[in-house]
Amino acid sequence: MNQGGDRPLSQSDFRLTAESGFGDGWNHYAHSMAWFRGRLYVGTSRASMAALRLSQPTPRLYPWPILAPDDLYDIDRRAQIWAYTPETQSWRMVYRSPQVRGTNGRDDVPSYIGLRGMAVYQDVGDPHPCLYVTTWSPHTAHSPDLLRSEDGEHFAPVPRPPFAPTVRAFRTLQPFQNRLHISPTASGTAKGFLQDISSEAVVYANDDLRTDRWTAVSEEGFGNPDNVTVFEMAHYAGHLYGGTINPVTGGELWKTAGGELPYRWQPVITHGAGRGQLNEAAATICEFKGALYVAYGIINGGYHRGADIGPAAAEIIRVWPDDSWELLVGEARSTDEGLRYPLSGFGPGFDSLFNGYVWRMCVHDGWLYAGTLNWTNTMPYLPTNLWPEDVLALVRRWGDENLLSRFGGAELWRTHDGIHWEPVTRNGFGNKFNWGIRTLASTPHGLFVGTANPFAPNVAVKRGRRWQYVHNPRGGCEVWLGSPGARA
Repeated sequence: MNQGGDRPLSQSDFRLTAESGFGDGWNHYAHSMAWFRGRLYVGTSRASMAALRLSQPTPRLYPWPILAPDDLYDIDRRAQIWAYTPETQSWRMVYRSPQVRGTNGRDDVPSYIGLRGMAVYQDVGDPHPCLYVTTWSPHTAHSPDLLRSEDGEHFAPVPRPPFAPTVRAFRTLQPFQNRLHISPTASGTAKGFLQDISSEAVVYANDDLRTDRWTAVSEEGFGNPDNVTVFEMAHYAGHLYGGTINPVTGGELWKTAGGELPYRWQPVITHGAGRGQLNEAAATICEFKGALYVAYGIINGGYHRGADIGPAAAEIIRVWPDDSWELLVGEARSTDEGLRYPLSGFGPGFDSLFNGYVWRMCVHDGWLYAGTLNWTNTMPYLPTNLWPEDVLALVRRWGDENLLSRFGGAELWRTHDGIHWEPVTRNGFGNKFNWGIRTLASTPHGLFVGTANPFAPNVAVKRGRRWQYVHNPRGGCEVWLGSPGARA
């Protein structure tokens, strides 16, 4: 139902502009996205599912969902940036990560295996707004860099942020009061990768990116040692907001009016908005119609294996300038602020346990769009014999194929007022392997949607009683463009 404003987008309004990882199935994630100088830019992360076996602890999947070599260096993991020109409807790779000599003695270690964030920003030394890109480096390379491009063709790092040597990635770029703000979001060692858990939970700022004058503007974890990462930031109502990962008491939201360094911060949301560990992380934050929308969930797709949290589905809350908040999508409960019930009528994950994240939100033509990560596609590989009997009964009733056809694929939802939500797609735009809506960008040509699709190049399929790996033509990230003119 259209409640006014511009007409919202439906699934039939979207057309596929890039498929199968831009022709390379190892491009698993369209991990970052920005509109810059009349073109869309997309940064990829490479071989994410192959690398997941190195995370701590390793997911209990059998067989491994994709065919991957034992040595990750047998895969070209150099992250890429692709540019889309709407006038010609064409894509071109404009950047590929360089290689360096690694700490393991190899000469072919990629500087960056992923590009997790993008922002258009004009720094004090920039002749005009430039494209800035955050990076993810393997543990055998140097610390991650912040890349800069004036023209969208040439990319080079600015002076490196002062991250601890164990920091492997960062994702958020937030301009505020003539400074750029960043925060580390992952760590790695020779023993593996800690996804989205950082060895430091600090916000850094720099007022001149030509220099290495990065300054910590927050205490570690905002003074709470259980805040292990400042995962997401946003500028709203004259304040800088930071959302945390907290596996002990639940994710928090803090804000500051800025000013002199270091900033003075104050809490807005604590204890996972009264849901505790099940709202472990603030995954994405977006301003919409005078309020701040914050999506909470559990890292690792809705089940934090290392901390044994979950599984549980995501929530969306709405925060007002006076720090009051409302539950829009989620679990009804009593909180310190009183009774909260989902104003939309939807429970966690839009009534689906499989929507572990609301991974990205974006405003386009007067509507708020929210995309999920949906882990249904891992079901065939999970040790379901360890699951509770009531859950197993449901799975047996559905059957694997019916489960995948009914719930497989990420979901994209829209709302005009935060209360009434409608699905745009509930099946990954017809591709069950699109397990996440990872990036969204509003542009003059429409709403671009980038997916996370790690089921490539070859996926494990059960034929009879035997598993075999087969080529997956629907694997690898995709980019879709939604505009009314695309409707058939």
